[in-house]
Parts: sequence; structure tokens; C-alpha cells
Amino acid sequence: MLTTFLSRGEVVRHARALHLLRELREALVAPAPDGGPSSLAVEVPGRHGETALRHATASSIPAWSLTVRATLRADARGSGAVLHLYDGPSGRLLSSMDFGHLGSLSQAVLGALAVDVLARPDAACVAVLGAGPMASSALKALRLVRSLERVMLYDADLAASTSQALALHQALSVPVRACESPEEAVALADVVILTGKVRLPSDALRDGTHLSVMGAERWLEAPVPTSVLARARVFSELASPALPWAPAGVTGLGEVLDGRVTARPRPGDLTVFLATTPPLIDLVAGWHVFEGARHDERLTRVDLDG
Repeated sequence: MLTTFLSRGEVVRHARALHLLRELREALVAPAPDGGPSSLAVEVPGRHGETALRHATASSIPAWSLTVRATLRADARGSGAVLHLYDGPSGRLLSSMDFGHLGSLSQAVLGALAVDVLARPDAACVAVLGAGPMASSALKALRLVRSLERVMLYDADLAASTSQALALHQALSVPVRACESPEEAVALADVVILTGKVRLPSDALRDGTHLSVMGAERWLEAPVPTSVLARARVFSELASPALPWAPAGVTGLGEVLDGRVTARPRPGDLTVFLATTPPLIDLVAGWHVFEGARHDERLTRVDLDG
């Protein structure tokens, strides 16, 4: 058995956001009777910093994944993240691939999927709190499921957000404006995407708004006022996510995708999606790229048993 190695550029070449959207949708639907996904995520301390290990299996995929993410210096090149795919029956290594771009893409596509099923059908005005790469990725993925009329961008660094707003306007052909406060950004928003270290203003959301908290697992305390969580219908990739500040009764997104739960019984309901990106998402994304690259003769393949 040959092991396939993919660099960041090769992963980019074989990652198809629209196809990944469909595969994530299928993976999050209620598990089949023969067994659902299992996962484990741990932090391993070391002399050079912590290393995150993430393992996942799923009955629908004949492989299991191990994602390794190392802590890098601020000036380091690369992501420090690698995903390994192992053959389910034999345990042999199928592929090793850079996971920096793919991890960001899968998180952004997952956020778009949540907006697609949780936001109002007519939602077209988006506020993004927190500038940077994740903001750009989230908006580009959102274009897969929604037509955007206007984007409001807020970040504490007004100069950086102004520059990014111009770049996004040119890339997306959508009006994008940098705002001076989070209150200004969310005032007329149908969808609010929290991507950075910005706390949502208390009771600033209108009725009928959808809020996605990207990277929710990075927050030790809720970035969302308790008053918002108390009156919202709250969802995550899986039911009852391991967040110390998450409210009781969080619904898994799969229950909406398979029709068991209605996202918003009333148009004025407030919905919140806590994106924790569990290890299952790594497995789905890695398998997506591996399958897409199966017939690429330009890739490096090595017989590790030879």
C-alpha cells in the first residue's frame, strides 16, 4: 500500500468547497444504526509548547484520522498542522497532508452550512465581528449558500478592517463597510458572524437574527451575553458541546438537517450556532481531499513497508 503525501498547495488544488459542503451536511445527519462517529481531542504539553491531538472515526468513512497541531512561534512559516488518514481495516497509513488551509476551509464551510439551515431564508445583510483570514474565509464560504446584499465589518483595529473591507468588496463584488463599533455593525444585520476576540454587545441583536460563534471552543467565558443565549435557540455540530459556558439543551445541527427539529418555528426567533469544529470534521475534510487526489499522478507516494 502506497502512502500519499500532500503539501499545502496540493491540498488547495484538491479541496472543493461546494462538494465539501455536501459531505459535511451528510456527515452531520443523525448517525446510522450501525454506529455513529467517535472522537477524542487532547492537549499534550511539552518543552516547546502544547501539541493538540484529534482522533475521529465514522461508520460512513472506511478510514480514521489523527490530526496533529503543534504550537508555532509567531514568525514561523506554515500552520504546524498535519492530518494523517489511516485505513480502517488494516490500520496502515493512507495519507499525510498539510491541514492549515483545509482546517480553515472546513471551519468556514461548516459555518456556511449552519447559516443555510438556521438563518431566515431572506437573510442577506451580514455583520462580521473580527477581521483577519477567518473573516474572509467565512464570507467566501457563505457565498456558496446565500446571496449577500451588504456586509458590515468590525475589528478593534479600524485601519486593518478598512483595508480588509476594500479587499473583500473587490473579491466578492458586494458592498463591504468597516464600522467603528460592534453596535454599528450588527444594528441592521440578519446574520452575525463572530470570528475574532470581539464580545457581542448586550441585547444588540434584532429579533429574527442568526448568530454564528466561530471557534467557540477557544472562549473560556461566553462571548455572547447570557441574555442572548437565554432567549435564543442554540445549536452546535453535535448536541451538548463541551463548552463550560454553553446553555443546557443545545441541539445538534444534524437534527435540523434530517428534519427532526425545526430551526425557527417563528420568523422572529433568534438562533445561535456554536461552532466547535469537532474532530469528525477533520476526518470528513481529509477524506474529501484524499478521494479527490486519488488519481493525481503528480503527488508523492511512498511504500512505507518497502
